[in-house]
Amino acid sequence: MKKIAVVLLTIITVAGIQSCQSTKSATGSKMLKFNFEKGKGYDYEMIINMDQEMMGQAMQMDMTNYYSMDVVADDGTTKTITTTYERFKMNMKVGPLDIDVDSDKPLPSMGGDGKEDPMKMVNKLFSAIKGRKFSMKVNAEGKVEEITGFKEMAQSIVDSMGVDEKMKEQMQQQFSKQFNENSMKDQFERVLYIFPNKEVKVGDSWQKTTTPGGAMGGKYTSTYTVSEIEGDMVTLEEKSKIEIDGASAEMNMKGDITGTLIIDSKSGLVVSADQDMDLKITTKGKEMKMKGKTKIKGKAR
Repeated sequence: MKKIAVVLLTIITVAGIQSCQSTKSATGSKMLKFNFEKGKGYDYEMIINMDQEMMGQAMQMDMTNYYSMDVVADDGTTKTITTTYERFKMNMKVGPLDIDVDSDKPLPSMGGDGKEDPMKMVNKLFSAIKGRKFSMKVNAEGKVEEITGFKEMAQSIVDSMGVDEKMKEQMQQQFSKQFNENSMKDQFERVLYIFPNKEVKVGDSWQKTTTPGGAMGGKYTSTYTVSEIEGDMVTLEEKSKIEIDGASAEMNMKGDITGTLIIDSKSGLVVSADQDMDLKITTKGKEMKMKGKTKIKGKAR
């Protein structure tokens, strides 16, 4: 009887292994594309931490963006997504300068007409971004084809500040440096433009190239390699080269990004991403080293 039990246990164990192997085999390849579903919502948290040093002076910036994304249209090729700023946080320290903005914190008392303290005005300006919306069109490779709504957003925010026309113009310029169509396109393409739009298996690699807009020229060249497939989750290893030449050759940036991304193959949602940046910036003959980390968390609603 004992021998029979051992034989049965062995058979069950082998069958279990074969079952697991069959399951892995069935999920050995996955279609990988940007496939957010019309009528559904997705949320992203993006955290950027940067540490810099220039001429012995330390500079630090931490920025967190929370976005909710709702797919409002799908023509079979392109998804139209309404994106809302749910929260914006930024802390930047450069020598004696300390900027601390959090759209979820009560605004400090302005005092008088609020013009005495420029830092408080900056805080109020960037805090006012909460709840503002813009629109994106994204194809199956995650390429952001169009972003609209930022000019209207900037105008609406500045109009709500209750300042004179001269101050409005200055504040709108300040806001547009950080928040504009080009900067948002660059930011979201670093998250979304990662898909080969085809079946992939472990070991497959492909390359994507993006070119920053605005005053900065150059490119990001990224290679993604499938390191694991477990169920619907596909793990990618990223290796990126950054080469950026500023306008009039006054600023150059070179460096590397390495990271790991976990993608839900059903939707193309980036469930998590951890990226490390190692950069060298040369501006007006001075060199600055910059190290940074980016963390991304995504979830479906």
